[in-house]
Amino acid sequence: MHPLFTQSRYSSALIRLSFISLILLLGIIITSPYAHSQVTQVSASVDRNAVLLDESFRLTVIATGSASRDAAEFTSLQRDFRVSSPSFSQSTQIINGSMSRTVTWTVSLYPRQTGTFTIPSFSIDGQSSRAFSVRVLPVDTAAADQPREYFVTATIDNESTYLQQQISYRVKIHLSRDIQRGQLSLPELDGAIIEQIGEDEDYQEIIDGVRYRIIERTYALIPQASGTFTVKGPIFEAEVSTNSRRSFANFGRSEKIARRAPDLLITVRPIPDSYTDTWLPSELVQISEQWQGATEPFTVGEPVTRTITLTALGLTKEQLPTIDLPYHPSFKVYPEQANLATVERNNKLIAQGVFNSAIIPEQAGDFVLPEASIPWFNVKTGETEYATLPARTVQVVDKASNAAATPQTPDDQSQKSVQPGPQAPQSAPLSKTYIGLDWLHYVLISVNIFMLIALYVVWLNRGSRAKKKTLVAKPMAVTGEADAFKQLKNMLEQGKVSGLPEALENWLKLLLSSQYYSVSAALAAHPKTQALEQYNTILGNSFSARHDSIDYMMFIKSLEQLRRENEASQNQNPLNNLYPK
Repeated sequence: MHPLFTQSRYSSALIRLSFISLILLLGIIITSPYAHSQVTQVSASVDRNAVLLDESFRLTVIATGSASRDAAEFTSLQRDFRVSSPSFSQSTQIINGSMSRTVTWTVSLYPRQTGTFTIPSFSIDGQSSRAFSVRVLPVDTAAADQPREYFVTATIDNESTYLQQQISYRVKIHLSRDIQRGQLSLPELDGAIIEQIGEDEDYQEIIDGVRYRIIERTYALIPQASGTFTVKGPIFEAEVSTNSRRSFANFGRSEKIARRAPDLLITVRPIPDSYTDTWLPSELVQISEQWQGATEPFTVGEPVTRTITLTALGLTKEQLPTIDLPYHPSFKVYPEQANLATVERNNKLIAQGVFNSAIIPEQAGDFVLPEASIPWFNVKTGETEYATLPARTVQVVDKASNAAATPQTPDDQSQKSVQPGPQAPQSAPLSKTYIGLDWLHYVLISVNIFMLIALYVVWLNRGSRAKKKTLVAKPMAVTGEADAFKQLKNMLEQGKVSGLPEALENWLKLLLSSQYYSVSAALAAHPKTQALEQYNTILGNSFSARHDSIDYMMFIKSLEQLRRENEASQNQNPLNNLYPK
């Protein structure tokens, strides 16, 4: 190879290597923490002054030079404002070989009260910004001739409550203009359980001559400590369009807004000194039982299943007590793991516990199942009440005794009739005449059997043809809620109890759809109808001799009232998503 060609390749490679080294050196100079320039100036500013109490504003701190993310401290602002997490950015510029760098912190501030407040000086690397004041005005000082485009309100159903009692907290977002996207934070209450219940309601309302779209959301607040507390209002943040009809310059642009619901004071009363049982604050607590298996009487060695259902309004499943009932030593009891759940109905939480136990009696006799009594505190009356399953007496019999009590069939009686008495002497050999009659008897029996089979085949064919004609003439209709309620009503009018739980469950599933959890929970959600008490009475009396004295018409009226209440709630406006499409 020619020496000049070799030297040319070497020079080209050296140039490329030098260029790469220069780029790496510049990168190291720019990014090296040791090359950071000293801060020479610090400034602080806000995007507007003054602001309304429920609005937010942005504070921006800029340092010329280099500084770390945590060089600016904002904790001193928390006394007068709610402070968001700061955003941090940095930029570097090289102009005519001279490099400059700036660091920027931005936070959103939400006023806690009205007045004039000081934004303090910020010191970074020996340089400080100037302090200045910000005015926070009451909400009602907004210009009357310029209605507010966005604002948020909040209400609670009870300002004075008991420990662990549910509070219904409603937030309303008022929008006079469309938003591109938005989000709502949770309200804040120290140590409380906070859950959204139900779906958002979306409707329109005219306020002071302005039509607002209102999005309403409901929360359940369950305080876990007594005293006086502040429920901090949630913050609504959204992006809104800045389109202007006069200019295309701002077309397609958007700006961020933030509105905060007002803070609310609540008083949480402690557990009364006179209450010594497990704390269960509620408006309504119900207990019921169901039996599965051979009951009335029980049989020794044969298992029966007892299902006890505890339902409490305004509580969560974690607040429900366990149910551990004593039984006679002659009963073997195998409890299953409790099935606990929390559901929502009519903006109220409903806690329900289902406790199943398999019971096997080992001794015959009459036994008393003790009373089951669950104490609870009525938050409306301030009194201690009891959800009670009354004691009941059960009879346990041996298997042989139970079999003897079973009605005898004609075959059993015929077998018994040929057994008693001494054995008869053997008869003489059968005569030819008896043999002939016996042969004729068998022939007649065979003919009768053949005729019965032929008649059954003919009847079966006619039935199938008739069924086909019926199917062709009238297609089968899909059973709906109205048909299910009609069948349930007919069953009650006829006094049929055997299939009542299944028929009632089938109707409630069609009536409540996805909001259905169980029969007891559905009936407990409508306490004014007293349907749950009547249902428990019907089930309890179905095991006793008072079966014929049950007032089924009263239960039908309760179910009709429940049906009307559900229809009234369904006629409200449909619930939509918070964020518009």
